[in-house]
Formats: sequence, C-alpha cells, structure tokens
Amino acid sequence: MAKEPWEEDIYDKGEKELTRSKKTSDVAANRVLTILAVIFFIMVITIVGMMIYLSTGGSSKKAATQGFYNTKATSKPSESSSVPESSKATSDSSQTQSSEGTLTVQAGEGEAAIAARAGISIAELERLNPSHMTTGAWYANPGDVVKIR
Repeated sequence: MAKEPWEEDIYDKGEKELTRSKKTSDVAANRVLTILAVIFFIMVITIVGMMIYLSTGGSSKKAATQGFYNTKATSKPSESSSVPESSKATSDSSQTQSSEGTLTVQAGEGEAAIAARAGISIAELERLNPSHMTTGAWYANPGDVVKIR
C-alpha cells in the first residue's frame, strides 16, 4: 500500500552522491559572492571616508571659515580727527553695547566672555537669549545682537 503524502519520510536518506561538477559550481559561486562582498565593503569605506572629509570642510580650512570669522575691520579711524582719546573709548563701547540692553557679539567671544562683558551671569544670558540655545548649547556668530537686560 502506498503511503499518504503526510506519512512519507521528510529527510533524504543520502541516496544521491555529490558529483565533482556540483562542487566546482559551488566554489565558483562562492568566489563571485566574495568578490561582490569585497567591492561592497570598498564602496562603503569610500563613502564613509568622503563623508568625514567633507564634514571637516575639505582641505581648505581658510575658505571654510572665512565667511564665519570675519576678522577684517570695516572702518578706519581718521587721523585728522580732533576728538580726545577718552571720547573715542566711549564711542567704541557704545558700538558694541547700546542703551536698549543689547550687546553685539565680537569675533572669538564665547558665552562666558559675553556674560562677563555685560556684567551678568551665564545663566541670565541664556535665559534672556533662548534663540541662541536651540542646540542645547550656546551658539552665537560674530555680529549677532544678544539681549543683556
């Protein structure tokens, strides 16, 4: 009597033997997959390397930071001026600190330097300027106007 499909043996008893052609085709498939895997990893490493290179600004640091740090003065003091030195100092400080309670950020100044120049605490500076705390840390570009009152 014939067995029903659910009564038949599931496992092969090994009646078929592997032939040499089967083994060589497996080796060829493994070699192709190995070559494809190596090419894939080389591509991944190249992409990661380019991302790191481009995220650091490439090879020209001066060109990358030139727009951010503008260290050139835009105004020249006149030599024929008859204004005394004491009034020059007050006019310079009035350019960076106005009577409305704001301060202009200078190049190279951080949060602590701005707070010290304004005569307030760092926490007070952060509280008055939440727009400069969007990333969770203080961030201001030179020329930005910050509140100090």
